[in-house]
Order: sequence, then structure tokens, then C-alpha cells
Amino acid sequence: MLFKKLFITFVVSLSLLFNITSIFAIDVYLGGESVGIVLNYDGVLITGAYEIEYHHQKYNPFDDFQPYDIIVSANNQKISSIHDLTKEIEKCVNNMNVIVKRNNNNVQVNMKISKNEQNFTTGLYVKDSVKGIGTITYYNPETGQLACLGHSLQDENNQYLKNGTFYSSVIENIKKSTKLEVGKKIGSIQNNEIGTINENNDYGVFGHYFTQLKNKQLYQTASQNEINLGEAYFLTVLDDNTVTKCQIEITDLEKQDEIKEKGIHFRLIDEKVISQTNGIIQGMSGSPIIQNNKLIGCVTHASASNLLEGYGMYIEWMIDKE
Repeated sequence: MLFKKLFITFVVSLSLLFNITSIFAIDVYLGGESVGIVLNYDGVLITGAYEIEYHHQKYNPFDDFQPYDIIVSANNQKISSIHDLTKEIEKCVNNMNVIVKRNNNNVQVNMKISKNEQNFTTGLYVKDSVKGIGTITYYNPETGQLACLGHSLQDENNQYLKNGTFYSSVIENIKKSTKLEVGKKIGSIQNNEIGTINENNDYGVFGHYFTQLKNKQLYQTASQNEINLGEAYFLTVLDDNTVTKCQIEITDLEKQDEIKEKGIHFRLIDEKVISQTNGIIQGMSGSPIIQNNKLIGCVTHASASNLLEGYGMYIEWMIDKE
């Protein structure tokens, strides 16, 4: 871990104290581009149900299933997607044995299917992935890792999904912030895969990047001690796939000796960006924050009380959890 390395250096030799920053700083390529994030369930998640007619009687699938059951097998075949499940249902007449994962246990359930000549229904609402759009923070050439978002991507049941795919994305519109609601980027995830996801935790979504980086400049990362109050900027996309520089003022810095969020407090001062967004908006998460030509952190949260105020996480914590 990065912090442990700093601690060991301090103990071994006080004479090295002034060189800690340069020893442990790393060179990374800055992000700022939008990224589509798709995290996959190990099966098909049941999110809801509705009554169907089964053998001329009303039937509620929640008589047998439970919300957030994950269908992992059907007809003794592994189920990884809705497509897999549909194929198995099409083979059946009016019921099918499935295995669901429930509270970390495998439970056998009989799935009832209502069919006519052209259609079928199980009465279940299902999904096989969680999707979102965030901002790339950096690409680490030493590890080949892409880092983005600055926090986890979870589902409605607060499950952490670990594996998935990065896609290119396009920002099509901006919903401005109001006093009642934080605004958001409105975008679409494209079909172009740009990487594979292998980690999703409280400090970001990480994975291997396919795309060859061109015309990108390396930036050194900064320690907390190098960051100052005052001017800085972050990079994000507000239209199509064009990266925009957004001027901010850092108003407070929380000294942290363990990983926490919201270490950097800042205010958006870029009038052009404010006219587009009315403040910090959803979709900016992961936007790299730069000061004195060094990567110091990434945007993570918007203030609930002031549209122009936001928070960032120190970059050393993100690198530490890569």
C-alpha cells in the first residue's frame, strides 16, 4: 500500500524525508474522457414480479422467488445472461427447474411459464448487469490499469459487482442542477469496448485498458503535502466526447492519514461551465483534478447545500486501491 511505503521510509531514514514525494510519485496519463461502465451479475437478478395467468389461475412468482434472487442455472445449464435464460425458457412447455443464489445459498425453484403460440411470460422482472457513465481519472502505464469514477458503482441492493467491461460513451445533453436536484450528464454507452473491469470498490472502478493512447502527456501524481488552497482545474466531458477544462478554487484540504473520501473541498468558478451545468453534476465523478501541473485527486461528490461546491479524493488513495 502507498501509505505503508511512506511510513516505512520515514522510520528507516529521516534524511530521506524531504525526498518522499519524488520517490513515491508515479507518472500517469490523465483522463477526463467519459466512459461507459457495465458490470455483470454472475447470473440473472430478479428485481420484481407481476401476476400472470398459469393454468387458468392467477399466479404471483414471489410465491416461489424472492426479490434479488440471482438465477444461476436453468435446466442444468449455467445462466450468465438474459439471453441464456431466454434460450432455456424457449425449450420448455410450462415450467422449468432453476437454481437461484439466495443469501449465499443455492436454492432450487420451479419457474412457472405462461405460453401462447408466439409469446411467453414468467412474471419476473430481471436484469443481468448494472450500467453507468463516469469519467476516466487516469491510465497507469506501469500497471496497465484504467481508473475511473472515484467511488463504487452499486445496484439497488448495494451489491458490489467486480467484473465487467468499459465502453466508449458520448454525452448528448446536460440536465442542469437546481436547488431541488443535482444535475447530471445525459449520455449513451457505445458498442465499442475499450477495456475489461476487474475491480469495483469504494474508491473507484478499475480495469485493463485496450485502447492505444496517442498524443497523451504524462503527469506526475502529487502527495497531500504538495496540494495548496487556491486555483486548480478538473477535466471532464460536457458535450459529445470533447474534454473540457473546468476552473475551480480549492477552499479546504483535510489532512488524512488513512483512506477517506472528501479530502479536497473546492468551488467551481468557471463561468462558462457554470452556464452549462449550474454547478457540479452527476457524471463528473472521476474527473481528474490538476494543480501545478500534477494530478492531485478526482471529483467524487457534489455538495447538497451549494450547487457550486464539490469534493474530491486524494489521488494517492485511488492509486493505493488500484
